[in-house]
Amino acid sequence: MRFTYLGLLILGLTSCSGSKMLQKNLSKFQAPIGYLHDSKIVDSPKNDTIFISAINNKGIDSITTVTKINSKILPFLLFNYTETNMKVELGQSSIEQSYNDFFTNSLIDESKRSANFVIDPRSAGKNQYSLEINIDTCNVRSKYQRSTTVLFFFVAYSMSFQELGFPSETNLVVTAKLKKEGQIISEKSYRVKRTQPFLNSQSIKLQSDFTANMVESLSLSTKQCIEDLIKDLNNSKLKSNKTIS
Repeated sequence: MRFTYLGLLILGLTSCSGSKMLQKNLSKFQAPIGYLHDSKIVDSPKNDTIFISAINNKGIDSITTVTKINSKILPFLLFNYTETNMKVELGQSSIEQSYNDFFTNSLIDESKRSANFVIDPRSAGKNQYSLEINIDTCNVRSKYQRSTTVLFFFVAYSMSFQELGFPSETNLVVTAKLKKEGQIISEKSYRVKRTQPFLNSQSIKLQSDFTANMVESLSLSTKQCIEDLIKDLNNSKLKSNKTIS
C-alpha cells in the first residue's frame, strides 16, 4: 500500500510542476525565422514606389507562455498513470529575430520578386504612396503533453516518463492601409489560419524542435499574408473594410 501512496505523491508533484517546468525549459530555446523564396519572379517595369510608413505589432506576446489545460491521474494497485496537457503560446522571446524586422524585410524581399512596384522602408514623400501595416493578431499555439507511468512490483517500483508535442496552430490578422498624401485610399485585412504538423522524436531535441515548429508555422503564415497583400497591390484590388480568409 505504501508504494501506492508513494506513486500518487510522485505523480501529483509531477502534474503540479509540469507547466512551470516546461515554460522554464522552453525559455532556453530560440529558433531562427526564415522566409521561403519560391514565388514566381515578375519581369515587369516597377514604375511606382510605395513607402512603408509604419508596422505596428499589437499581436505577438513578449514571452512564450505555458498554461495547464487539464490533467488526469489513474491510480491502481499495481499501475499508476498521470497525464498533463499544456497550452503553449509562442512569444517574441522564442524567435531569434524581431518579428517586426522579419515582416518588413520579408515584404521588401517579396516585392523584389513578385511586385510590379518598389517597396521602400523609408518615409514617403509628399506626393508618394505609403503603406501602414497593423499586425492585429499574431497567435501561435500548440499543445504539449507529459505523462508518467509507475509500475509496482513486490519490493520495488519502476517509473517512466513520456513527452509529446502537437501541431502548431497560427492565427494571423494583418491590416494594410494604403495612403497618398496622408489620406487612406484603400484598406484591407488579411486573415491567415494555418496548422503546421509536428513529428515527435524521442531525442533530447524534442523541446527545441517543438519551438522551431511553432516559429516555422508563423513564418509560413506570414509568407501567405505578404503574398496576398502584394497580389492585391499589383491588381489594385484593395477594398475598404474588406476581410479575406
